[in-house]
Amino acid sequence: MSNTLIIDTSFGSTVGIVGNEPIVETDSRTHVERLQVNIAKVVENAGLKASDINRVVVGVGPAPFTGLRAGLVAAKAIAFANNAQILGCDSLLPQSLMMRSGAFEEARKNGSIENDLLLNMADSCNSCDSNIRHFVLSLNDARRRQVYMSLYDDEGNALINMDIDYPQNVVSRVNEYLARQTNENYCVDVLGHGAKKYVEDWQNIAHVGVIAEVCALDLGVQGLQIFEQCSLECAEHCSDENERVKAVEPLYLRRPDVSVPNPLKHVLGSGEANKAKEK
Repeated sequence: MSNTLIIDTSFGSTVGIVGNEPIVETDSRTHVERLQVNIAKVVENAGLKASDINRVVVGVGPAPFTGLRAGLVAAKAIAFANNAQILGCDSLLPQSLMMRSGAFEEARKNGSIENDLLLNMADSCNSCDSNIRHFVLSLNDARRRQVYMSLYDDEGNALINMDIDYPQNVVSRVNEYLARQTNENYCVDVLGHGAKKYVEDWQNIAHVGVIAEVCALDLGVQGLQIFEQCSLECAEHCSDENERVKAVEPLYLRRPDVSVPNPLKHVLGSGEANKAKEK
């Protein structure tokens, strides 16, 4: 039996033991400080000791650098200390599985999703209608008025690969792609963090369906199971050890703000400039 610890810091932080309720921190200004405390709590609440963890699944983004790095470091340290299996899972794919598995609809019906997070529930895109093909535009807020995004089909295949872009550009890309590729009745469900902030843009998607500020990990116990399942499916597609190692590397997508400084400008009489010239 696997005692699987989930750690994801792609948006705030979520930590949990699969089969138990996770702890979710939505405030990205404090989640790094609370991460270790929350990991200890979920392990204790599951009736386990830290040494019982034999699998760690870590979110690899895409996400901003600082928060993502904190989660990855913690996950790798725990896996190393326990000689545990470590798997990576990107933060976008689970939303596709959440819709395909029916978990989203189940959570909506049982009231697990707050109504103010359900921004659009178009009748024309009824999830029970087999004549309508569902695509999922999965998002994560990248700040600076951008989003991380990927478009998935109804089998979980990425049609538009993971990228970072402005919402209005994302809308154009999705509309253009689907207009070229399908003549079927379809709708596009928009899910994840960034759905609410840019809801006016998403409403310009042709045949838009659900728009919800909800990611898989927001579904509690079921969300942890979805996240683990995605990580296992991704691991199955890794052909060798090198690919498995790469699967746990961070997905930043945006270039870092820090850059190598320009060489010193040579100014007459400048001691530093003279030293640089002598070299």
